[in-house]
Amino acid sequence: MKTKMKKNHFWAFSVCLLFLGIGNAIAQTTESTKENRTTKEVQRHTIMEKFAPDISLTATERQQKRLDRIAEIELRKSVIDTLDISERRRQKLLIDLKYNPFSERLNRTMADIKFEDDMNE
Repeated sequence: MKTKMKKNHFWAFSVCLLFLGIGNAIAQTTESTKENRTTKEVQRHTIMEKFAPDISLTATERQQKRLDRIAEIELRKSVIDTLDISERRRQKLLIDLKYNPFSERLNRTMADIKFEDDMNE
């Protein structure tokens, strides 16, 4: 009876170690850094360029817009980090900034900050 119980514990422990090992291996291969975000290439040609070349932007213009967006996100992140708000609200704003940059909560917070800046000048 005890040997069967020990074998079950051994297999359960082995399966747990297997899942932990796989999780660590996957986590090490999917690392995303700031340098990777800024150096990513934009498409040279788009489908829009094929049908309406006068409307679409060139590759350098798209790259510049992308860099401007990244700079705006970094600026907003630094502003959120300096606000005197609760940690819970700060985390919600940072999540909004990452996944939904046009959320109502984030826009309202940034509008309040700009309004306060205009009042001080």
